[in-house]
Amino acid sequence: ITITGDSSVFEPKHFEIPTNFKFKTTPYQHQIEGFNFGMTHDRWLLADSMGLGKTMQVINIAVALKNQHKFSHCLIICGVNGLKWNWVNEIKIHSNESSWILGQRTNKNGKVTVGGNKEKIADIDRLDEIDDFFIITNIESLRNEDIANKLSKYCSDGTIGMVACDESHTCKDVTSQQGKGLLKLQPNFRIAMTGT
Repeated sequence: ITITGDSSVFEPKHFEIPTNFKFKTTPYQHQIEGFNFGMTHDRWLLADSMGLGKTMQVINIAVALKNQHKFSHCLIICGVNGLKWNWVNEIKIHSNESSWILGQRTNKNGKVTVGGNKEKIADIDRLDEIDDFFIITNIESLRNEDIANKLSKYCSDGTIGMVACDESHTCKDVTSQQGKGLLKLQPNFRIAMTGT
């Protein structure tokens, strides 16, 4: 492969881990390298193979960037719907932050369920009241123009300071509704993730 243009973009930059940030779980060396890259680049693709801890790296990057830039939320977009619950669990393991799945409700039996677009829009409309740092949704929700536009507004005003798109290979068609919705989201920091 020949890379033309400015190759300095791929060179590692020196980065000191912020003094107000501590890893909750001990990272491997490649995860520290990914963390350092993420702290010095605002838009990039994390393409580690499956099982190498992309989720952990993104969680740590989001928390460290929050500490530095003081934004309220990181939006996680899952290219595979079932991964929402995996993110909730990984956030508990690797950080001291909390998470909220857009549209989640607790029924009278105490079971947490995720509603449809109406419930997701209701959550987005009260995003300023949600204390959870990580906001999680699935890529299909961005097919709804109201959801995409409302999330875009929060990205533009800095409330959502980072967006991470997990399994980003599933939403690579920029002409699709969800692809167009995803492209509307322009926060200060974006990470696409795929092991495929």
